[in-house]
Amino acid sequence: MNEIWNKRLKAYQSTLLRYSKYVFNDHFVLALLFFVGGLGLAYSNFVKALPLNILWWEKPILIVILFLLLKVGKLTSLLVEADSVFLLPKDYEMKGFLQLALKHSSLIASVIQLGFIVVLSPFILQGLHWSLLKLFLLFLALCFLKIMDLIQIMLGAYIEHSEKLWIKILCQLSQLIILSLCIYVNVFIGTFIAFICLVIAKYYFNSASKVHIFRWNDMIKFEKERLMVLYRFINLFTDVPQIVGQTKRRKIFDFMLPKTKNDPYLYLYSRSFIRQSGFSGMFVRLLCLASIIILFSTNLIFSFLIICMFIYLIGFQLFGLYFTFDDNVFIYIYPVSESQKKVAFVKLIRKMLYGVWAILNVLAVIKLGFKASFLLIPFVSFVEIYVIVGYLLTNYLKKKA
Repeated sequence: MNEIWNKRLKAYQSTLLRYSKYVFNDHFVLALLFFVGGLGLAYSNFVKALPLNILWWEKPILIVILFLLLKVGKLTSLLVEADSVFLLPKDYEMKGFLQLALKHSSLIASVIQLGFIVVLSPFILQGLHWSLLKLFLLFLALCFLKIMDLIQIMLGAYIEHSEKLWIKILCQLSQLIILSLCIYVNVFIGTFIAFICLVIAKYYFNSASKVHIFRWNDMIKFEKERLMVLYRFINLFTDVPQIVGQTKRRKIFDFMLPKTKNDPYLYLYSRSFIRQSGFSGMFVRLLCLASIIILFSTNLIFSFLIICMFIYLIGFQLFGLYFTFDDNVFIYIYPVSESQKKVAFVKLIRKMLYGVWAILNVLAVIKLGFKASFLLIPFVSFVEIYVIVGYLLTNYLKKKA
């Protein structure tokens, strides 16, 4: 079982490493640097403006942030569908396999929590006047609670009752109570209670693994759902073969289809975009995310960078739509030239980016108000659309040809 886990973990890490160069490309890293820099400057000014007296909202806000932090990261079991057949004789050895998964998931979760605690440390030290020792104990309490949360998932591999709603609510309430004890009462007491709860959860897991049978289907389904969340994020930057979009009729959007029948490729690409959730879903998700960020932005330069970055991301992700019909033999008997195919695709991409351009710029005007300097944003982002559908698309099609 150790050998199986090590091989799968190595393959999983190599897959993430391969996709990371597409996610953290030059454009995204540059935009991320501006975003983190602007956010860091605003956070620094916010911390400096905190009064010496503790405000009433500081502790509740901190508890909510820490509670949401516990929801980051799932149990990485790396189980696949074939395991329910080929690893069935190893049913009673799956406890050791899950413990390896727990070690890996706990390590990743602890690193993430350490990063967030470092980010929150100025607010905690300045706003709540804590010492470094208390901050360290709070980090330990978070680690204990997160490991307990992972063990709760492992317990569901053996006991079906652990997935009931009232048990989940009870676990969430216990986390909130322990975090409240750490913040309002005493961090030493809260950390000690979190450790006791972790020991109890570990004891129940050991007992359940000796009595109950491993629930293969439920754990495989949980792992598939975890991977799909990860792949959908990666799919925002590049094509992921594991993402299989659903095709739906969506008759309500027929008004968006071209009325003329003289351009079959424009009709096919428009229909394919509407029906395939892989492209339309990505388009809607990115557009909604950009809209939310702009509505919360109060800086002109930051809004400008967000608009340009998301226009690029949406346009680049739609490039994959060009090859949708390459495996369809009937398109090769159309009395239509190959050049008309590219013209139709460019026309569709340009229309989609025009819509994104209009929505994001209108939201920026609503949020920031109209200024003379604001005219720079629609002008530059409009020119960016022509660069994307011209230079970038041409190079992309040459590489893929």
